Amino acid sequence: MKKKFLIRCSYLEIYNETIRDLLSKDIDHKLDLKENPDKGVFVKDLTTCIVKSIPEIEAYMDHGTNNRKTGETAMNKDSSRSHSIFTIYVETSEADDEGEQRIKAGKLNLVDLAGSER
Repeated sequence: MKKKFLIRCSYLEIYNETIRDLLSKDIDHKLDLKENPDKGVFVKDLTTCIVKSIPEIEAYMDHGTNNRKTGETAMNKDSSRSHSIFTIYVETSEADDEGEQRIKAGKLNLVDLAGSER
């Protein structure tokens, strides 16, 4: 029974009540928040990238971070002006004793909230 893994990541920004995909080729395209009885709440058309290593995850995180809205404040030269969520999705698949595929899925949300320097 060999266990298989699929690791993906996504990175979004919420700025002035607008959702942007920080890993998309068109980062200025506004995305919509949707709700589905099976999936729950999700962001429609959010880019998810398959990754095979930790350096690859870090590269996507750095790329998305460079696309975020920032602005200078008295407290911080590059203060984040937006909220962001970097998500790592982990899925595993393995056959049980009867040969049926069993899939387990989880996700880790890394959240950066916009700062208030007041």
